[in-house]
Amino acid sequence: MKKIFYLALIVLCIGTSSCEDNLDLSPSYSLNEESAITNAEEARAAINGIYETIVNTDNFSGKVFVSFASKAGFVKWSSGDYFMEYSASNETTTNIPNRWLDYFTTLNAANFAISNITDLTESQIDIDDKNALLAEAKCLRAFANIFLFWNYGHWWSSDDSNPNGIIFREESIVLDDIEIERLNVGDSYDKIFEDLDFAIENLGSFTSNRYVSKEFAKVLKAKIILYRNGYNDGITDLTDALTLIDEVLNASISGFSMQEDLAQVYQDSWDSEENLFSSYVSENDRYDNISYTYSFSMIMSFANRLPVTGNLDAGLEYGFNWFLPDPRWNIITGEARAPIEWDTQERFAFTKVARTGRYVGQLSSPQDLKYNTYFFRYPELYILKAELLARTGASVADAIAPINEMRSKRTNPILNSLNPVSQQELMDAIFKEYFLETFVENGSEYFASLRFKDSSGKLWIESIRGEPIDENHLCYPIPSVETQYNKLITQNTGLE
Repeated sequence: MKKIFYLALIVLCIGTSSCEDNLDLSPSYSLNEESAITNAEEARAAINGIYETIVNTDNFSGKVFVSFASKAGFVKWSSGDYFMEYSASNETTTNIPNRWLDYFTTLNAANFAISNITDLTESQIDIDDKNALLAEAKCLRAFANIFLFWNYGHWWSSDDSNPNGIIFREESIVLDDIEIERLNVGDSYDKIFEDLDFAIENLGSFTSNRYVSKEFAKVLKAKIILYRNGYNDGITDLTDALTLIDEVLNASISGFSMQEDLAQVYQDSWDSEENLFSSYVSENDRYDNISYTYSFSMIMSFANRLPVTGNLDAGLEYGFNWFLPDPRWNIITGEARAPIEWDTQERFAFTKVARTGRYVGQLSSPQDLKYNTYFFRYPELYILKAELLARTGASVADAIAPINEMRSKRTNPILNSLNPVSQQELMDAIFKEYFLETFVENGSEYFASLRFKDSSGKLWIESIRGEPIDENHLCYPIPSVETQYNKLITQNTGLE
């Protein structure tokens, strides 16, 4: 619990525009709960320290998105997540305690920045700069809190009084302030939306995918609304979510756009203009901070070992038949060498995120270690708009139009238009587009499997897995690293 109780917050001093462009992850000094921010430069450094906590863990990257894909049944790469047999007394995967700790590291960093920047006076910082920095920190706090909610709470519940919400803190955790009750579901959403609404009001527009922006806050809020309502076949606030997506999609934002060549998108990694927010890692820290799941496990443990006698499915349990006729398959998969020196065997993997593997990438000249986490790419705007239109009464033709517009913008590969003729065909097409376009990038295919239904009326997650799901196991138990010290917290329902 030391990692929760006390955070030596490593932050970064970015004092010039060139540093702003490169977000160097080398620590320049440390702050802790007893330190104080006294000026705008230190405030900026504290904000950058929040980003560092996100880059420094695989639990905002490949590890969590592999967990989600495994829960959906598309893969079995994380057996603990695939079988979902965990409980408070049976933590079947180390993800359960480690992810909790990592998310609270980020939340501690965000709360440190927010509480200290709030205390700055007008003589110490310009009020507009102060609000912009607070907005950035609150957006990142909402980002961490929704990951916490998606992993450890009943985020899907339509019952606001459901007690399985998040622990919400507004101050960094210290030894004399460990015990705290969790919020209910409704209050959890209220706190997250309060932060996002402040960000939407006060954050600047997109300038770099290395930082959150007003547009990212809008997209994140829209997705959160859709995920909860879609699971319950509800329509509450979906028109608001559609408005948020339209505002981003219809804006002319320099540096954020759809690229024609999908292969170039993944080659460019975080330099692609399709990124709204991504996990950039500076060259100095690239090897140590890149996603272990993407750079190592995706090839070493999850991929097909070559040669194979069966399908070159890159480790898929389900969905290969959807991918095979899709021209994106040959772009997002490929051969990659084992990521360790002594194993020279080639594998067939999802190279869109695995690239060449960390061993080959480190030896390449120039090095190829641009392991990005695609928190949000431009094409998903079109897919989200299509789904929101479909759920708010648009015709089949009008709802599929955004996806066909997205497809028309690709020249490599060329993607044909989709022509569903019924509501079921429309919803199937949208669901599959999430899978085909975003698989293991940001969890979108998992959450889609929980709100789309197949032609028999079953949730796709149940159709894919071949069995009903136990709703209570969609989240982890609150880990023992928390419950043994925080006696006020209650365990998730059904996971006692």
